[in-house]
Formats: sequence, C-alpha cells, structure tokens
Amino acid sequence: MFRKVLMLTAIVLVFSSFEIQAAVVDSNWVGGEEGLWSEANNWDPAIVPDNNGPNTFAVRIDGGTAGVEVRLQQNRTINRLDTYGEVGLERRVREEDLVLALEEDLDLTLRVLESNNGLTNHGFLDIEDVIISGDVLNASGAYLEGGEVDITDGNLLNESGARINCSEHYLDVHNGSIYSYGSIVSGPAGGPWAEYELQNFDVIEIYGGLCSSDQALTNESTGVIKGFGTLFSEEMIQNKGKIHAYGGSLAVGIEGALINTGILANMPPSLLHIKPAEDLNNQGTIQVFPGGGIGIDCNLVNEPSAVIELLGGTLAAPNITQKAGATFEGFGTIAVADEILIESGAKIELTGPTNIVGDVNIPASATLEISDGQTLITGHTTCDGTIHLIGGTVIFQGGCDCDDCNIINEAGIDRNHFDINADGIENFEDFADFANTWLWKASWY
Repeated sequence: MFRKVLMLTAIVLVFSSFEIQAAVVDSNWVGGEEGLWSEANNWDPAIVPDNNGPNTFAVRIDGGTAGVEVRLQQNRTINRLDTYGEVGLERRVREEDLVLALEEDLDLTLRVLESNNGLTNHGFLDIEDVIISGDVLNASGAYLEGGEVDITDGNLLNESGARINCSEHYLDVHNGSIYSYGSIVSGPAGGPWAEYELQNFDVIEIYGGLCSSDQALTNESTGVIKGFGTLFSEEMIQNKGKIHAYGGSLAVGIEGALINTGILANMPPSLLHIKPAEDLNNQGTIQVFPGGGIGIDCNLVNEPSAVIELLGGTLAAPNITQKAGATFEGFGTIAVADEILIESGAKIELTGPTNIVGDVNIPASATLEISDGQTLITGHTTCDGTIHLIGGTVIFQGGCDCDDCNIINEAGIDRNHFDINADGIENFEDFADFANTWLWKASWY
C-alpha cells in the first residue's frame, strides 16, 4: 500500500513538473531593422518563437517609426502576434530550399492559434508572400497592405478607423470571411476576396479592381461601395447602404440575386452595370444621373415604397414594371427591350424632356403623368388608363392604342401646351398660330 502511494505521488510530481515548465513565453523582437525569425538573438528572451514542447509564444514586434523587416524561412506556429509601428513580414527562402521554391512556388505559413485576434496589427503592416493561418485583426488606426496576401482558416476583421490597401495585389481570405468597419481600397491589379462572406460597414473604394466573395456580399446601412471596376458575388449581394459607380464603369455581377433596400446610383458621368441571375425587385432607391446611366441585364420591378429617380441619365432594362405605391419620377431616357408596364393603381411621373425607347403599357387605373416637358415614346403605347398632361406633351412615335385612354390636358406651372407660340402667355396670338396649322395631323393618327 505504501509503495502504491509513493508511485502515485511520483506520477503527480512528474505531471506537476511538466505543468510548471510549460509556459506562454512573451517574445519581443530585438533584431534591429531587419533580420531572420529563425535567429534566437533577434528575440528577447533568446528563443526562436515556435510552439513546441511545453512552450507556446505570444509575440510582439515593434518597428517604431524607422521600421523593421522580419523574414521567415520556414513555417512557424505561435499563439498570437501583435505588430506596432512599421513592420514588414516577408518570406525569405533558405538557400537549400531555393530550387524547390522556384519549381513549386514554396509557401511559408505563420500559424496563429488565438481566436479573433491571432494576428493583431496596431501600426503599419506589410505582408509579402507569407500565408497567415488564423484570425487577423487590423485594429483602429492601423494600416495593412502586402503582396498577394493570403489568410486561411480564419477571418479578417478591419476595425473602424483602420485601412486596408490591396490596390496592387489581391488579399484572399480562404475558409473565412471579411468584416470591414474601416476602409478598403481595391486597385487595378488587386482587391479583397472572401471564400465565405464579405460584410462592409464603412467604405470600399474600387479603382479598376475587384471586390468579391463566394458567399453573400453585404453592404450594410452605413456602408458605401464606390468606384469603377468589378463587384461580384457567387451567391447574393445585399445592399442596405449605397453602391455607386464613380469615375468610370462599375460592373456588379451576381450569380444569385441583388437585394436592394439602400441606394444604387451612377455618379456623372459614370455607368453602373448590374447583371444578376434573377430579376431585380427594387425595394430601395435607384438614382440615375446625367452623363451616364444604369444598365440592368434583367427585368426591373419597382416594388411598393421603392423609388426610381430619373435625374437626366439613362435607365435601361429588358422590362420595367411599376408597382402601386412605388415612386418613379424625373426626366432623361428610359430604354427597354420589351415594355414598361405601369400596373393598375400605379403611376409614373415624368418632368422635362424624356425619351422612352420601347413599348408602354398603361392598363385601367394606371397613370402616366407628363409635366412641363415633352415625352417621346418610340415604341407602341397601349393605354386603357390615364395619360395626364400637366403643361406637357407626348409624341407617340410608335403609335397609340388610345381608344379607351383618358387623356387629361391642363396647364403646368411653367408650361402650357395651349401656349402655341411658346412666349409664356396664353392669348389670342396662340389661337392665330393654331389657326394657321389647324390642318396638321399626327403621323400615328
């Protein structure tokens, strides 16, 4: 019995000694402006940070204002890494691995084990050809960039006030998501990509680059995505904030649906090109500015309480349906391959000069209102509802089936169609001009 007690005591003491020896080592870079991760003298304490045996490592690299470059030559695993000041983290292939690296494009991985903030950047971090395995946090006020940055098996969190620059190289998050509360810049040779979801709460600027995700891409109510280039999702884009083309053409491609409860717009003279796999049922606002426009490669349905503001630009879609309770107003050009349908109880209000390219269908209880300007309809018009002219005129270039149409004429604030000589006054001179041309007949009559 005594011998058993001694054995148990010895076992407990052995395991206790292992527990005492096991420790999290707080490791600090002291290697100067540049150096190898693998040299113990570059660290305080003088141990190369790499989880093995009983020891694990929490690493701190402070580059200050002068900056440091830390070079990896082989895969490393640590608990966490915090970077401050200007820090460069880059791959440096060992001489004996050089041929293999050239032949097989040898990757080096820094694995960080702590959840949420495995690698936390507090300063200016430049990652060059090093794969980060684990969660990455770009803290408020920090700046992250690099060359072909790959993050795997973790998420990228960009805090408010932080900035990510991937204008020259791609930033790819494999087996993870991107959550951005700060700003992201995508340039002509790069951009962010998430294998899971991409969620934007602040600003994403696209300058000829790409911003994409394989799953849902969500622009939250505080989010702005602007610029020219490509915005893409293999699953769905949900816009609660603002997406607008700026400085060129912005192509929005979705293999699923675009759900818009925010604002879609083109800033003059830009073009916003939207190509979803499903019809666009607008539940938010579409603003079409002059000098460009919005082209939609699917049918557009303006749902109740939704708004389309035609502000001098061109809105194009195969078909446009205006629902009751929705707002569709302004002037410019509306181009459809088939027709514009104004459903019963719905109204489209056009002001100023407007061209409609395509057919127009106005069923019973539907209204097309034209104020203080001329609307040219190149397609065929079918009207069993109301065309309300308030100081406006309409030209049915494609003809009109208007036998059951209620056409109302009245003066507008700035224009009256009875002002034949267009001098701003309705008087007997207008009747004289009318008498001179009373035998006139429209081509479609």
